[in-house]
Amino acid sequence: MGINASGGAVVSSPRLYQTLPLSTISQAEQQDRYLSRTELDRLEDFFSTGLKRLEIAEVITANSEIIVSRAANRIFTGGSPMAYLERPEATQDEKEAFKLGTAFYVESTGGFIEAIRNLFSASGVEIPPNFRPINIPRYGAANMRKSLRDLSWFLRYVTYALVAGDPNILVVNTRGLREIIENACSAEATIVALQEMKRASAS
Repeated sequence: MGINASGGAVVSSPRLYQTLPLSTISQAEQQDRYLSRTELDRLEDFFSTGLKRLEIAEVITANSEIIVSRAANRIFTGGSPMAYLERPEATQDEKEAFKLGTAFYVESTGGFIEAIRNLFSASGVEIPPNFRPINIPRYGAANMRKSLRDLSWFLRYVTYALVAGDPNILVVNTRGLREIIENACSAEATIVALQEMKRASAS
C-alpha cells in the first residue's frame, strides 16, 4: 500500500489499475478498430457523471476526520483514538486559502450530501458476532498510529476511486490485506470500522 519516507510519513504507492477510458481505448487499440456504440455510451456516462463524482469526493475529503473518528470511536475503547492520527501539514495553497478566507466549507444538508447517501445507501451497521472493542492502552501507541493511518488510507482511496470512476483502485490495492489485518488487530473490528465509515459518509 505504501512505503515509509525518512520522516516517518507514509508515501502512497498505488499498484497499477485501469480506469474505464483507459481500458476501453486500450482494448479498441489492441483490436485495431474504432470504438463501438456500446463503448461510446459507457464513456459518455463516465464523463457525464464526472462532476458529481468530484463533488462527492470533495465532501468526503472535507469531512474525512469526522468520518474516521466515527469509525475509530466505534472500535476502540479506553482513550481518545483520534489523538493517534498523524495529520499531514497543510499545503501552501491551503494556508493561503485560510488566510484569504476562501477555504471551501461544506453544508451539512442537501445537495452533495444527498449524493453521498445515494452512493453508499447505508442502512445500518451489522456487528459481527465475534467483534470486541480494542483496548487502546493494551493495543499500544504504535499499533494505534498504524490503525488510524490505515482507516484514513482506506477513506482516501475511496475518494481516488470516485475521481477515477472505477473501484478497481480499491480492489487492486486491498489484495492480501486479510492476513495483515488478522495479525495486526481483527477482521471483525475492521468490518465494523468500515461499516461505520460508510454510515458516517452517508449521514
